[in-house]
Amino acid sequence: MRDHRPQAAQELLENSLTGQVRQRAMALSQLNEQVQALLPAQSAKQCRVANYRDGILILECGSSAWATRLNYDRHTLMSALRRDTLPSLMTIEIKVNPALAVDLVRQEETKEAEKKWRKVSPMAAEYLKAIAESAPDKVKKRLEAIAAISNREE
Repeated sequence: MRDHRPQAAQELLENSLTGQVRQRAMALSQLNEQVQALLPAQSAKQCRVANYRDGILILECGSSAWATRLNYDRHTLMSALRRDTLPSLMTIEIKVNPALAVDLVRQEETKEAEKKWRKVSPMAAEYLKAIAESAPDKVKKRLEAIAAISNREE
């Protein structure tokens, strides 16, 4: 017979298919963080965990050059993961995903655009300071903080 008693929404969501997908995504995200911590800094930026199933860890990287570099670190990574996290790990597969490289380039471009956008010229800083003198306290603090950016980035 079915149980018709009321259930908490949280319990229903956790037991549904979407809850299982969410749990799987969180587990892969945690595994990705552990793998990133074990890899050299440059390699860690260029790859991510794509999947883990049946003792096979699949890593993605943006180019074949990075795949070759990761192949050199494969055995070290495998023994560290077996020791600390995944004792059932049998092998690591490395796949090339060019979309990952495109995403990294876009992130770098976004960072550069933010740096350019945040610059305040010395003349603008002087104007902001002049406006801040007659502004209310809350606005004054913010205007002075913006004006301080021009001194910091020069």
